[in-house]
Amino acid sequence: MSAPARFWPRYAAWSLDAAMVAALIAPFLWTRTARELRALEQGFIDLLDRFYGALAAQLDAGGAPNVFALLSDTSIERAIAALETSLLRAIGVPTLVFAIAMLGWHVAGECSRWQGSPGKHALGLRVVDRAGAAPGIARSVARQFAGLLSWLTLNIGHAMAAIAPHHLTLHDRLSGTRVVRDDAPLPAWARGWIVLQAGIAAAFTFLVAGHLASLAQAAVERALG
Repeated sequence: MSAPARFWPRYAAWSLDAAMVAALIAPFLWTRTARELRALEQGFIDLLDRFYGALAAQLDAGGAPNVFALLSDTSIERAIAALETSLLRAIGVPTLVFAIAMLGWHVAGECSRWQGSPGKHALGLRVVDRAGAAPGIARSVARQFAGLLSWLTLNIGHAMAAIAPHHLTLHDRLSGTRVVRDDAPLPAWARGWIVLQAGIAAAFTFLVAGHLASLAQAAVERALG
């Protein structure tokens, strides 16, 4: 018997799809993204050097640190603008390519006999319209574009899938669709997949924070030396 798919099966399915799509497009974006990330790191280093250099100059002059003067320093303003540009270049193109690939991936899956992407199929999920029929290509495309609003609400639109009894996301409601699933518990492998993602996210955050801290420490040492 099919029942409304709840939040965690839907998340597990989406993250499976995201991992597969990312693996498919990574070879085409790897070199460019690596280059832009190196430029982003260098931009961050330049900003740190300018900030701590200006701060050291204030201290050497015998005055107290003046944050407002630092923020209005034209060299620091230029470094911030350059860092913003580097950040946009580093994440803009990969994000756009990923979004387009995911759109095609989901539309193709929902218009197939599976009525859902490979990730959804692995979890026994199907996308249907309000009458319980296959959504069709037009409704499926509309569903993907409506999904942009779920992202723009800082994922509140996605989190709505946790609300019983219908477990409808914002884009489900806007596109007149719903996701159903065989009434069965979440498989152990899917729970393990979710836990693995949490562990990877925590490790990645720790490594990035540590790397940024080491860059900041090196910039302080250069300013003082």
